[in-house]
Amino acid sequence: MNDFSPLTAALVFVTYVVVDVLYAAYIIAVGERRAVRAAALSAVIYGLLAYGIVTYSRNILYLAPLAAGAFLGTYITVRWKHG
Repeated sequence: MNDFSPLTAALVFVTYVVVDVLYAAYIIAVGERRAVRAAALSAVIYGLLAYGIVTYSRNILYLAPLAAGAFLGTYITVRWKHG
């Protein structure tokens, strides 16, 4: 297991906040049948997800900031959507 880096943990956290916000935008784009927008969002989302997977496969401790980022990203998106 590699050493734990607070900077990497922060990057994983922010990455997964962004992933969840983008995922909400992706769902909206699919619902509106905006194919190019949905496809572009999907490509970005999968790239960001891959970063997280590579990171936590090297050190399982990065799952904590990943989960916290996913939680916050969903929370922010739902609160923003429902004002």
